[in-house]
Amino acid sequence: MSQETPASTTEAQIKNKRRISPFWLLPFIALMIAGWLIWDSYQDRGNTVTIDFMSADGIVPGRTPVRYQGVEVGTVQDISLSDDLRKIEVKVSIKSDMKDALREETQFWLVTPKASLAGVSGLDALVGGNYIGMMPGKGKEQDHFVALDTQPKYRLDNGDLMIHLQAPDLGSLNSGSLVYFRKIPVGKVYDYAINPNKQGVVIDVLIERRFTDLVEKR
Repeated sequence: MSQETPASTTEAQIKNKRRISPFWLLPFIALMIAGWLIWDSYQDRGNTVTIDFMSADGIVPGRTPVRYQGVEVGTVQDISLSDDLRKIEVKVSIKSDMKDALREETQFWLVTPKASLAGVSGLDALVGGNYIGMMPGKGKEQDHFVALDTQPKYRLDNGDLMIHLQAPDLGSLNSGSLVYFRKIPVGKVYDYAINPNKQGVVIDVLIERRFTDLVEKR
């Protein structure tokens, strides 16, 4: 009588599918964030230009701003003497969105408060400190400029009106002195100069756009 050998049984092995731990993703996420920050910093980095001044009085690296129409568009980064020791080279970082404004005819000048019997001109500089004014111009791109001794002539592209007054002398007026109509300020003294025949002065007065109809031609 033969004995039957029982069939061998095979155990089924169940393998759990390995999942990637979320902790392994953290380094990749960190790298992506770091890359984005580097790119963003690269995009926002300023354009460095050099402005030649005759003196560094009132200019402080890291503190003196560059302003256009009252908006801060740059900051002084460094100050050094030129190779010939005749001028001061001021390194300025201009915001990237103002890059297109850095051209041959662009002008820079230092704004400082000045007191006179008529009041204080450059009042914003008195409150917030000296700053470098900027007026964008045309021409080829440029990264080296020569600062003006005084503010440039106003460019009438916003509806304001510039009138020129003849007077025997300047009196107590100064740049920034207000011009009133019925005790309402309607403009200010923008600049002044000795007239061509040296017999008096020419006073440039800037009238605000909303008050230009008060000026009558004769």
